[in-house]
Amino acid sequence: MAKKKIKIDTDKFDMDLEKDGTSLKVDIDTPNVDIKIVRDEINKEFDLDTKNIDIHIEKTPEGVEVKVDAKGGFFKLIAKRIVKFVLKRFSK
Repeated sequence: MAKKKIKIDTDKFDMDLEKDGTSLKVDIDTPNVDIKIVRDEINKEFDLDTKNIDIHIEKTPEGVEVKVDAKGGFFKLIAKRIVKFVLKRFSK
């Protein structure tokens, strides 16, 4: 399959998308939120960095590593939902 690259660069939004076969790399940067998703045949990685929530999820053949740092109870609840959603997607 051909390699696909998409790049969007504006004042408030930057996005890089690379897809090569089953490998995928997405990097989204905004003033308040940074998201990075990397997926290849073996490993999967998800990073979310906001003002109140930091989430790092990495799935390797050895297992899943989840690191969450959230400020306050409301943001912890939101982070828990995000982790649950991402882990469900990683299992596919």
